[in-house]
Amino acid sequence: TVTPTSGLVTTEAGGAASFSVALDSRPIADVTIALSSSDATEGTVSPASLTFTPATWNVPRIVTVRGVDDDLDDGDVAFTVTLAAASGDPLYDGIAIGPASLTTADDDTAGIVVAPTSGLVTTEAGGAATFTVVLASRPTAAVTVVLSSSDTTEGVVSRASLTFTPEDWD
Repeated sequence: TVTPTSGLVTTEAGGAASFSVALDSRPIADVTIALSSSDATEGTVSPASLTFTPATWNVPRIVTVRGVDDDLDDGDVAFTVTLAAASGDPLYDGIAIGPASLTTADDDTAGIVVAPTSGLVTTEAGGAATFTVVLASRPTAAVTVVLSSSDTTEGVVSRASLTFTPEDWD
């Protein structure tokens, strides 16, 4: 028995969710249940397996699933933890175990970060001011930011655009 099997939420900030696993009857041999995430980029499972013995079969075990930060504004992502039983007890060997359904809450937002946004000073003698531009989250494709001056009689930009890729977005 897996409790609960749904409604579990992790976060990209490392937030975790837990569920318990218990056997419904005493096995005649050890029962090992392997656990795996359907999407390890969203959540990791600990421990990787559980072992129940004929002496400890009735002690529920806790499984913890921890969210993984991915830097993508990909929304909340659903995934499952699958459980597979192996045992010398033919009643438990390969028994069907329903998965646990989880969602990882996304903490990324698409955006462009400019710093500083005020206090920059240029001079008519050619003195320059600089600022930095980065993306707030990893894009899935190249992003081009167009730069322009609102008054080219007072100041011009050194570049017409900046292009960011999934590799150099930050």
